[in-house]
Amino acid sequence: FSGYDEKFPCRTEPKGSDICCKKFLWRILMSKFKMQKASAEILDKLIKPVSSITGSHHEGFLLTAGCGTEREQWNTMTAGWGSIGFLWNKLTAAVYIRPTRYTSEFTDREDYMTLSFFEENDSWAKDMLAFCGSVSGRDADKAKKTGLKPVMLEDGVIAFEQAKTVLVCRKLYRSEFDMDLFVDPQIIIDSYPKKDFHYVYICEIVSVYTK
Repeated sequence: FSGYDEKFPCRTEPKGSDICCKKFLWRILMSKFKMQKASAEILDKLIKPVSSITGSHHEGFLLTAGCGTEREQWNTMTAGWGSIGFLWNKLTAAVYIRPTRYTSEFTDREDYMTLSFFEENDSWAKDMLAFCGSVSGRDADKAKKTGLKPVMLEDGVIAFEQAKTVLVCRKLYRSEFDMDLFVDPQIIIDSYPKKDFHYVYICEIVSVYTK
């Protein structure tokens, strides 16, 4: 639930009793999540569901950015490529977004993004991820079409009530893949026939939400 917060001035709704009510409901909803500061020990415990985005849970995960829960304030997309690691003395996640994706407008504007993971064998999650990976938020209300319930987390970022695990990530680096730097040209042939190269975002994992 969105509301006024001085820490996040992009949320400009006026203070009032309705906002207080929303904040109260938000606290109830957030009680379903357990927030923890990101650490190597926690990520080690979560590495199976995270790393399985390229394994049995090949449907992917949701990559989301925004500053509120209203439709025009956020967007999400299904991503299937990503990695967790340790870089620049920080716990990091690397994700890849083509600049043509609507979500890239939000990830470029915001300092933070979230990576949301869902139950592996959930048929609803499978259909939802397929939809969010094939339909643009420019053309459809993804929450309305899929039943996703966007929520504002304590970090001031957007995730979803149905998620099992959420990684909150702070952007550190952004760069586009350079065609001239590919050592294996077959990758360009297989993955970029239209030369629409991904942007890579390297982010610090600052917190983890689990249920």
